[in-house]
Amino acid sequence: MTRTGPFLDARARPAGRRRGIGADVRGATIVEFAMVVIPFLAVIFAALATSLVYFAQQSLETVAATAARSVLTGATQTAGLSQAQFKTQVCSTLPVYLKCSNLLVSVDRSVDFAGAGMSTPAITFAADGTPSGSTPYNLGAPGEIVTLRLYYVWQLPSVSLGYNITTLPNGRRLLIATAVAKTELYS
Repeated sequence: MTRTGPFLDARARPAGRRRGIGADVRGATIVEFAMVVIPFLAVIFAALATSLVYFAQQSLETVAATAARSVLTGATQTAGLSQAQFKTQVCSTLPVYLKCSNLLVSVDRSVDFAGAGMSTPAITFAADGTPSGSTPYNLGAPGEIVTLRLYYVWQLPSVSLGYNITTLPNGRRLLIATAVAKTELYS
């Protein structure tokens, strides 16, 4: 008795239907998917990590513009805010996804725009991972050029697929927002 249908014995198949292993395409889709999925996910994760960094950087730039406005109009100077008080004021404008403990604030004056301080402070980390460093706090006088810099240590999501945009140890990136302008002639 010979069987018919998909359960044919290999000897019972017609000669034209006999194929070798190389011609068998069953499972080819899953093999092709397995070859493509890792590079595809690497590109997706890299794009997401880069997007998060740019989003956080733009948010920090907005905070710097807001903080610089109070320095440039003389509101901070006339209020007599200390560096800690000024940092608290800046932190109140941070978005909820940025932590105040990861922020360093630097305000310094210069004689001209070419001499505006653009050096990055030496950043150290406490045992709990919060950054610290010595940053200047010199608000200047009316009509002087003042440089406000915000340094934020951003903890990047860990994507270990060969893409690394960290600038600090332990998967961190330093974001810097700067505003340089001449203060108004406030009294």
